[in-house]
Amino acid sequence: MTVAAEIPSGRSASRAFGYGCGITMALGAAVSFAAARAGILGGLAPDDMIFARYVVAGVVMLPALVWWGLPDLAGLGWPRGIILSICGGVPFALLQTGGYAFAPLADGAVIAPSTVTIVSTIAAGVLLGETLTRSHLIGAALVLSGILLIGWQGMTGAAAGDAAWIGDILFFVSSLFWAAFTVLIRWWKVDAIRATAVVAVLSLCFFAPCYLVYRGPHHLAALPLGPLVFQGVVQGLVQAVLTIMAYNRSIAILGVSRAVLFPALVPALSILIGIPAVGEMPTALQVAGLATVSAGMLLAVGVLRPRRAR
Repeated sequence: MTVAAEIPSGRSASRAFGYGCGITMALGAAVSFAAARAGILGGLAPDDMIFARYVVAGVVMLPALVWWGLPDLAGLGWPRGIILSICGGVPFALLQTGGYAFAPLADGAVIAPSTVTIVSTIAAGVLLGETLTRSHLIGAALVLSGILLIGWQGMTGAAAGDAAWIGDILFFVSSLFWAAFTVLIRWWKVDAIRATAVVAVLSLCFFAPCYLVYRGPHHLAALPLGPLVFQGVVQGLVQAVLTIMAYNRSIAILGVSRAVLFPALVPALSILIGIPAVGEMPTALQVAGLATVSAGMLLAVGVLRPRRAR
């Protein structure tokens, strides 16, 4: 009886930890989205913030990677390490951060997490054998409708700006990279901390020299130190290390189809944080898109369920 009682308790504790990691991921992602938009409005370029991001993340995670084994990338191997770094490293970060140079916070905060949720869920069903239901398909249709509402203003050249559609495309493509990263983590059963260390260090080794050659030390010296350090802490420590580790742990514990629930919380959190942080109030179309996307994501991950006839 004692053993039987301990097993459910252990499973409940593990699932609770997985949900805690997911909530941590949602908060960290929301803060980083708002910070990225604030950095762009404050005069930093996307590559400036990516440089600060991976200097902090790479330096923090380098000792761990050396401890686990630098020659074989902590047991992941170079092919998998490079693929994960492409999907979850510099290309993903440049696309996502670059989108805020064209589109407002609401666009990125909604398009990026919703695309990750739907694409990851469908890929988990197709590639990993996780069950896809009618709710997933209806939810995907709602999410696509919500993204269309949000992007409509930019595509038609309304007040959000003629170039907002460019940002929306960048957000969408960056989300495809992150969705691939999500599925590969689960497929390869990669340890969360090791994957984070590999992506952070490889991104630092690749991007920092390129940035310094392209921009030059004079450009770096002319940047405002305070905002650059702030972006390094938020994008590098919070987003590139803590958020990714938390998300990876939630994937490992809960599975992809449950873990993608937490990106569904990011749009509302990002917009709420962004109102005082960057002073951008969402438009009526963006609010309608946010509501539609949120309903679709909650339906897709099983929180809401369509009624079935008896």
